[in-house]
Amino acid sequence: MAANSPSPLRPLNIGNVVSAGLSLYRTNFSTYTGLSAKALLWYLIPIYGWAKTAMIAGQIGRLGFQELTHKPESVPGALQQVNPRMWSFLGVAILVSIIQVAISFAASIGGSLILLPFMIAGALLGNIGVLLASLLNYVVQIVLLGIQLWVQARFLVYDLAIAVETDKDAVSSIGRSWNLTQGSAFRVQGVLLITYLMMIPIFILCTIPLLFTFPLFERLAIDAPPTAEVGPIVAVIGLTILIVFILLLVAGIFTMPFFQAIKAVLYYDLRSRREGLDIDLRLVDRGPTDESIQ
Repeated sequence: MAANSPSPLRPLNIGNVVSAGLSLYRTNFSTYTGLSAKALLWYLIPIYGWAKTAMIAGQIGRLGFQELTHKPESVPGALQQVNPRMWSFLGVAILVSIIQVAISFAASIGGSLILLPFMIAGALLGNIGVLLASLLNYVVQIVLLGIQLWVQARFLVYDLAIAVETDKDAVSSIGRSWNLTQGSAFRVQGVLLITYLMMIPIFILCTIPLLFTFPLFERLAIDAPPTAEVGPIVAVIGLTILIVFILLLVAGIFTMPFFQAIKAVLYYDLRSRREGLDIDLRLVDRGPTDESIQ
């Protein structure tokens, strides 16, 4: 994005959102990843650490939104705003997760009920019937994926509502996200899909150690004598799981703030569309900030 752009960047399409999120992330790389590293370390501590993680993610989102509105905020300043609402971040995250799981479960049950008579008919009709039933199954799975993305899109910016709008509590932030995304769910779905496609390869790379370990397990299972000790095998399995876990944490340090930057841009754009925010979106590539992480 060009520096000193005099015109507001709104409304944004899917490509604009992803590009602006990337620019926001790149501009504040050291600040965001530093906060993300702290958040993921807190995540290792149950309950209290999870609340801290959710709060820091909201802090990153708030910093991003303030940057987009050309009212940059310091890390300590943002922390002062979000810290009193730490438990709200965790409570609403749990509530939204329950809602999403319930809807996904209900959709899966509905899909299975739809598929059941076709699967039975397919078995009776032979190979052609099985083929048609399999194709229908793929269609249903795609529809279920679309439903899950749609539900996630409608609840996507609840944490930004808590972090930015001080009058919103855990419950009202869910309604706020629902209202902001009304009429824009499919566009938000598109942003989510592209964002996931950008992040998935990173997490796939983290599982590479498993690709080398599974053939070893298979060879040991076939060639090892019955009296062979299982201790070394268990040690290899444990070491592999530990390595993958560490790699996933490292990947999360870089992907979590990117996801929050995307959400900050979406939140800005959704509010701009629905409330007519008359603000300039100026993402000046001034390089990573040197602000200390507190």
